[in-house]
Amino acid sequence: MKSKSKLPLKVKRRLELFDMFYPTKQSEKQKWARIFNSSFERICEVFEERSESQKYIQEAISNDTITWRDKTDSLLECMFYFVNDPIDLKLVKKIFLRIEKYKPTLTYAIVHQKKDGEGTYDIFRFSKFSYLEHCNRVRLKTVT
Repeated sequence: MKSKSKLPLKVKRRLELFDMFYPTKQSEKQKWARIFNSSFERICEVFEERSESQKYIQEAISNDTITWRDKTDSLLECMFYFVNDPIDLKLVKKIFLRIEKYKPTLTYAIVHQKKDGEGTYDIFRFSKFSYLEHCNRVRLKTVT
């Protein structure tokens, strides 16, 4: 395999997207949990800042889905889908319908796992390599 320094820029950028939710520090996981636990409007603001810093164009295509397009060729590089109730099969099915419709290179589903405690979120990654890969779990710190 090539070293990262010899990879084409587009591939490097995609690898960065694949690593987006792999925080190694607990503080990073806490940060993501706080973001996910806020309003969709706030989530969009935070993601917009990040999309701009990574040179993507962001669009909120509904009240549960954000997309990032490449500025140079307009390819849909990443889609973020938020599931507030994983018990609702229609919401879970919608992940696959959106992937089929928009054909993003990478999709993240952020699933609010209320049954495991308020503020607990599982992050799943979907791509042509795997259409169901658990990526990480983040939770709000509880004060006892």
